[in-house]
Amino acid sequence: MRKTAVSFLNDSCSGRLLGNSDLAVSDVKIDSREARSGDLFVCVVGEINDGHKYAGSAYESGCRAFLMSDAAAAEDMVSAHPDAAVILAEDTVKAFEEMAAAYLGQFHILKLAVTGSVGKTTTKMLTAAVMGSKYNTICTQKNLNTNLGMAITAFSADESTEAIVFEMGMDGKGQIAEEVSFIKPDLAIITNIGISHMERLGSRDAIADAKLEIVGMFTDADTLVVNGESDYLRTEEEIRERALNKSAFSVKIVRAPEKIVNKGLDGIDFEFGGHTYSLPIIGEQNAIDACLAITAGECFGITYEEAYEALSKVESTDRRLKVEHVGGAVLLDDSYNASPDSMKAGLAALAAAEGKRKIAILSDMYELGDAEEEGHFEVGVAVAENGIDILIALGENSSLYAQGVNSVKDSRTTVIELGTNKSAAEMALQILSEGDVVLVKGSNGTKVSEVAESIRKGSIQ
Repeated sequence: MRKTAVSFLNDSCSGRLLGNSDLAVSDVKIDSREARSGDLFVCVVGEINDGHKYAGSAYESGCRAFLMSDAAAAEDMVSAHPDAAVILAEDTVKAFEEMAAAYLGQFHILKLAVTGSVGKTTTKMLTAAVMGSKYNTICTQKNLNTNLGMAITAFSADESTEAIVFEMGMDGKGQIAEEVSFIKPDLAIITNIGISHMERLGSRDAIADAKLEIVGMFTDADTLVVNGESDYLRTEEEIRERALNKSAFSVKIVRAPEKIVNKGLDGIDFEFGGHTYSLPIIGEQNAIDACLAITAGECFGITYEEAYEALSKVESTDRRLKVEHVGGAVLLDDSYNASPDSMKAGLAALAAAEGKRKIAILSDMYELGDAEEEGHFEVGVAVAENGIDILIALGENSSLYAQGVNSVKDSRTTVIELGTNKSAAEMALQILSEGDVVLVKGSNGTKVSEVAESIRKGSIQ
């Protein structure tokens, strides 16, 4: 972040500046435990926590600039600490977004946004790699894919930044529309329309409508890149009919690669657009994500040679089909999140890996709504059809996984149903031996990552 006057930030959100108006900040924080000297601490009011309660501890850690919506807390801060500055706004989240828009507006930066039910983090990573072959590129870090995360990412830019790749998550209707309203991307990518968030949105039609909010601020000069293998994204007519923005933005529909060569734990090779690419991350599903990234790069003048070199060097991000060698066995940690589509992709990657035995440790998938029973059952079917040797099923829907496995004629999968992550970790350490490959996957809220961590730290027989 470029050092920025609090007066500039205040003016950008029509706030009221209290206290030390001469301050400038060089970073933004929404967690008081991370706030230090030179930071702006944003007091976010959530369902459980109120950031205003932690402003005092942020001050004690050296922070002197604050964005607040509680007038009494703001007056108390500047009264007790004359060296502090408070920007008082009606809504700190909205004000933070307006600040981010004004801050970004100071620079000429290519802005790309990625959303989708499955694969958006990988696509963001691959797109940032491709864009980085020609432009100084930054992207959303970790899981900062909410509107607050968008703003934090925006503030990480400075004069040297030439491109930003934003990952846009979605909790419901209107969220992506809010995010693009202050980001205003030049290009957007939709990876697919799945059934994640079915519980909140009720139907895939509603999910598709919500995802297509990403073109809400598009002009005729902007471009939408989509996975044409996904329902709702197969034709330009279908896309334009569903998108509320009727401007003549460009649409590029990406089809599956002509050929994919699965090299197991060494990644994949694939052919796209008459060229061959090599991707050193596992899972054939990543080929279409790479094609989306390549297509986005082409829109900004990136050549085949540049894209090939960039993709050949990428690495898996933590807890997303990350390959780790643990005591002679191989751990595929894909514990960040889960949906039926990503579960099936993870199982296909497990099946393609070379190993003595293939073991899957699967926990619940959340936010499936009416598709919960069918989704878990289908994943169980996929376990058997991929020839997985052992399934350790966890959570409230473990029996549905088991039913799916057992519905497949001549299934050779042994199913073990367990109640807790601890019991799963103990079982895994008991049965894992040298040469085995184990996949750990489930929705983030299940904390199945604890199982992966136990395997990582444990002793493989």
